[in-house]
Amino acid sequence: MVREAVWVPNDAVRLVRLQRDVEAFGDPRFERFLSADVAGCYVPEILWKLAGRAHGVVAVEGVRDDNRSALLPKRRWVIGDREFVAAVKGCGAATDAYENVPLTGSRARSICRDRRFVDALAGEDGAASGFITGERWFGNTPYGGQAPDNAAIGLLTSLRAQEGQIAGFPVCPVVALVRLPDEYASIASQFYWYRRYVGTYWQEIRLMPSNVRVYFHSPVTFGVDTARVFEMFGIGSFEAAERFLENMARSSVAALTLYARSLRHDDGRGVYAGLGYHDVWLDKDAVVAPDGTMHFADLEGIEEIPVRDSEAVREEIERQFHRNVYEAFYALEALALEVDRRWRILRQAAARRTWILETMERACAADPHVAFERRGERLVLEVEPTIDADVCGVEIEVASRVGT
Repeated sequence: MVREAVWVPNDAVRLVRLQRDVEAFGDPRFERFLSADVAGCYVPEILWKLAGRAHGVVAVEGVRDDNRSALLPKRRWVIGDREFVAAVKGCGAATDAYENVPLTGSRARSICRDRRFVDALAGEDGAASGFITGERWFGNTPYGGQAPDNAAIGLLTSLRAQEGQIAGFPVCPVVALVRLPDEYASIASQFYWYRRYVGTYWQEIRLMPSNVRVYFHSPVTFGVDTARVFEMFGIGSFEAAERFLENMARSSVAALTLYARSLRHDDGRGVYAGLGYHDVWLDKDAVVAPDGTMHFADLEGIEEIPVRDSEAVREEIERQFHRNVYEAFYALEALALEVDRRWRILRQAAARRTWILETMERACAADPHVAFERRGERLVLEVEPTIDADVCGVEIEVASRVGT
């Protein structure tokens, strides 16, 4: 049985899909999906108009996801028993970079550095928001678009996944990278607030089981709008909530131990290397699937971290766990609180914590990289890396006191 993807209704995004002379490359495993009415470069309608309304295009209406992305709900793909929806990252920002207002045609005109386009935007005051700009943002990324190095990192990380997972760590696969054609990039580069971006403009086409994030960056988040998420995902009984919790707990533990799961030894450099998070977090960069499984979406922020020896490996495993454990447990707590509100089963806070921890133990029983052990009142997680577990493995306290 395939579990259907679910997305939060949001503002419509009017895009134009360019199909001629578009440079793209990606994961060959998704070649059939790309060729089935997905391949192309997706640009905001205003940018298309400024480029002279080129022929050979298709109008597409998406659903806004975060600030510079859009979901394409009609383009779906199944991996295993889970359905995913296509999403385009880098198809235009919806919000002004320096003010919390829509980035409309009139706003774009105020940052335009080319008189020709200022005049052309005179009739776009009431147009829908969304634009790819040439503002240098967050290092060296075009605001509203995507930089080539970030896009490449995301694709390389995605290529390591099998059936949507990297050693048990669920991800939103990157299907392809698409380069914004030069005529459009040259126009975008004329729109910026302070610092001009220098480089090519790219987009990522990726797959997402939902757009419900844990706490930030979606119109409905699991940690804040838990009751609404229960309705969206059809969680109608305590038993269904417990199955949901098992999936969330299992995938959360996988996210907290990614470094250990992906550990390898680079003989050429004489170092260990595993995957770590760079400027990305579970609370805003992961989405929750309808069955509770947390999927990491922004793969551009996941890279290998080399360390010199086994002691440094253990330090990195512990650092990664403690850096992200709060976001994971926030989601688990939100779930338990909603269960109590609905069915009046877990009346005490201690009972809710015990339920979470016991379910986590059960959900991870078959995980080859972790094992839970009770030591008196303490609950300890034994983390076993893929290699050299005897010298690189660590023990991490998950709970100092289980139950009351």
